[in-house]
Amino acid sequence: MSENTQNSALLYTLLSVALVFIILLAMKEAAYIVNMVLISLILILLGVPLLQALKRRGFSDVSSVVLIIALYLLIIAGFIFLIYQSFEMLLVNMPKYEGLFQERLSGLIALLGSFGVDADLLLSYIKPDWDAISRIMIGVVSGGSQLAMNAFFIVVITTFGLLDVPKMPARINRIYGENSGKIESVKSIIHNMITWLVVKTKTNVVLGVSFGGMLYALGIDLAIFWGVMTVLLSYIPYIGLMIVAIPAIFLAWLQLGLWGVVIVAAGICVINAVVENFVFSKFAADSFNMPGLIVILTLVLWSWVLGPIGLLLSVPFTVILIALLEANKDTKWIVTLMGVDKEKFE
Repeated sequence: MSENTQNSALLYTLLSVALVFIILLAMKEAAYIVNMVLISLILILLGVPLLQALKRRGFSDVSSVVLIIALYLLIIAGFIFLIYQSFEMLLVNMPKYEGLFQERLSGLIALLGSFGVDADLLLSYIKPDWDAISRIMIGVVSGGSQLAMNAFFIVVITTFGLLDVPKMPARINRIYGENSGKIESVKSIIHNMITWLVVKTKTNVVLGVSFGGMLYALGIDLAIFWGVMTVLLSYIPYIGLMIVAIPAIFLAWLQLGLWGVVIVAAGICVINAVVENFVFSKFAADSFNMPGLIVILTLVLWSWVLGPIGLLLSVPFTVILIALLEANKDTKWIVTLMGVDKEKFE
């Protein structure tokens, strides 16, 4: 290889890396808009199977999109209503929880004191600010107008995106030609992305229903809310379930004592093990596993670029990128370097 060719390859690599960083920084600065677009993209991908199913039943494109958007609006409205009701219940029950906390803490101090643990040292570390917690919840509830505005823009983007889905094959053929094979590549990419999203959503629903049902059977407050949050936050790998489990375990301690903590914690571990090892495997046939290091790195990257929403979108967005990289012969090596079996995305 000549020196000029080596220099050109090095320059191309450096420019590519620089371009990636510029794009990431631009996304970080425009995270508010990018998040809405990415959420809309995921809703569009989830809506494609519904759109195809409705069209097979004789519905027109417009009527199919209207029904899908109506379903999305119903889900969004139900989720917002659930959040408001749950936070209102927490605010109303805050004095009760504060009393239960003092009661449980006294029992815990007495138990630890029997083992020679300094109770004063424990109290110096455990001083929850209940007023601050109430202010945070009030702030979340008062931000409902902004949440509604974001939901409105997401629904608008999703609506027009779904209306454009049937027109995309013709547009791609006009750009590349009908015999280019690009349309099949695009269909393969979209199929892989949709399959992963559907599989993960089904798994999360099973996990959320199981976890919420267990809490409801034990009489834990806000069991339905914790179940719904499990469905949503389980898109975050490794830590999503922990984010939901910690407050649920805390409520179990307040309402049921230490035995409640043991039962809920053990139940979470069993449910998660069963769902991940059996339910997910049944849905996915082990076709969508990524190396743990890649999952963690993408989690850190997209949370830095997109904020908290990046935690939810990290794995779906990475799946999209892997499918795009796999579709291009010049970037397939990146997928191999990441340790993802290319056959899983073909």
